[in-house]
Amino acid sequence: MAIDNNFQQAYKQMQSALQNGRLRRDLQGRRSEDNKQRAFAEREIEFDDRGRKIPRPMFLRPEDIAKGKDYDVEKVLYTTLGQQPGDRPRRITRDDILAFQDNILLLKDQYKKGITIQNIINLSLADDIQRANEQIYLTVPLSRKSGLVHFLTNAGPNSKVQNHHVEIEFSNFNSVVFDIKKEAISTVKNRLANGKIRFECDCERHTFWYRYMATIGGYGLGRHEGGFPKVRNPHLSGVACKHVLRVAKWITSPAGIQYLKKQVEADRKKQVGARYKLSDSQIQDQINQQINDLESGMSKPIVGNVQKAEQEMMRRAEKVAKKHFAKQLKELKALENKLHKVTVQAQLEAVLHTLNKDKQTQARRMADLWVRNEITQQDFDIYMRGLNAK
Repeated sequence: MAIDNNFQQAYKQMQSALQNGRLRRDLQGRRSEDNKQRAFAEREIEFDDRGRKIPRPMFLRPEDIAKGKDYDVEKVLYTTLGQQPGDRPRRITRDDILAFQDNILLLKDQYKKGITIQNIINLSLADDIQRANEQIYLTVPLSRKSGLVHFLTNAGPNSKVQNHHVEIEFSNFNSVVFDIKKEAISTVKNRLANGKIRFECDCERHTFWYRYMATIGGYGLGRHEGGFPKVRNPHLSGVACKHVLRVAKWITSPAGIQYLKKQVEADRKKQVGARYKLSDSQIQDQINQQINDLESGMSKPIVGNVQKAEQEMMRRAEKVAKKHFAKQLKELKALENKLHKVTVQAQLEAVLHTLNKDKQTQARRMADLWVRNEITQQDFDIYMRGLNAK
């Protein structure tokens, strides 16, 4: 079966990575390369055939988005917002900037209380969940320092690399360690496995789709990203890549909770804040356990809460719709007021030439009251008839 072949490939990837060792250095190397590439992109230039610099604006920055309707569209930037799959990106407009503002505000509102493992799973895209289930089978915690755990996963079948590094920081780890009450499984499960976390993955999906979201949502680790994903993910949908999803699933498994409990015990009994690594045999035991769970059917697929995800998307859509409706209502009201003022002025001009100077002043005063809707047109007409009769 195809899935068997994929699993065998995943197993070989993990074994090869573990045998080569120096995985922490591998992660640091990938981060260094990412920083170099980003630093080069930040220069926003290209070189022609003669080596001359050519300006090439690339990033939609916070300053650009903050301009809103005053955005000058001075940069030749493109987006896929509103495009169908397969359509070419189009030029960014002022309306796009306003839509980006809405999406950013909704995202901040969504994660203002932090993010949990269940949030990650529930709000991830169906495609990411499917790829996690069908391509990413194995994950192991290589090392830990305080609440920061370094995980290794296999890579997908078409990946450029053999494995990926995921780091998870458990926000409540130190508070559990220093709690005067002895930690229990329920405590570890509720406060760590189900508590708030921050995370990072070294894959391109996280880098180009989700790092910006993690940055403004406050749950990202590592390098902050200020460039809005105008082409890859302008709707700011989803949360995590397939590698983070596999790690998230493992954390909430019995094996993951037992691991966290042992790590809390280590910091309570030994040196707090030291780096603790799993031995080769412990890592192999973790892999063997996952293999046994897969073969026995004990390993359950990652399943998002579709209803909750739909509710969240509906909430976001309704919020945008209400804001859009309020804007339209305001514009309509302004148009009505303008037409009302024109109507009053036209009727006033029609009778002013029949009145003397004193009566013109009185007529203008009543017209002003009508413009402000303090009196009705009928009131104005009755007053004008009385004024003409005098």
